[in-house]
Amino acid sequence: AEVVKIFDSWAGSLKGDAFTKYALEPTKRIISALKAKHPDLPIIAFPREAGDGYIGFAKATGADCVAIDNSVSAEWVAQNVQRDGCVQGNLKSSHMVTGGQALVDETRAIVRALSNGPHIFNLGHGITPDADPENVQLMIDTVRESRD
Repeated sequence: AEVVKIFDSWAGSLKGDAFTKYALEPTKRIISALKAKHPDLPIIAFPREAGDGYIGFAKATGADCVAIDNSVSAEWVAQNVQRDGCVQGNLKSSHMVTGGQALVDETRAIVRALSNGPHIFNLGHGITPDADPENVQLMIDTVRESRD
């Protein structure tokens, strides 16, 4: 594998000590085991809808990057999460269905907000079966144009 992404789809339902015990600590153990066997393998951790739990998550778990859903703004991510390293995300998946200028504007806004640090552009959470391939291409083209 070139990269591994660890999804914790229920992390956002946990708060405080429960978040640490059932989201952060298990992710840390998984990453530690993977890094022991594959030290150069990049690992992205995705504690979905973690809110404030995103802050420091990569450092606390040993992840190389933290994926962010669209429940938080790209500006918030830049101020609170990206200072610790790489972030991935966080366009609303619904834009792949609706497309149009809103897709272009939001894509540009995310690229701009996260341009001062390492960022992997991605959806906030998965692509839906009703996504229009033309909208996917529009997103890709917009990201490429925005980074020039």
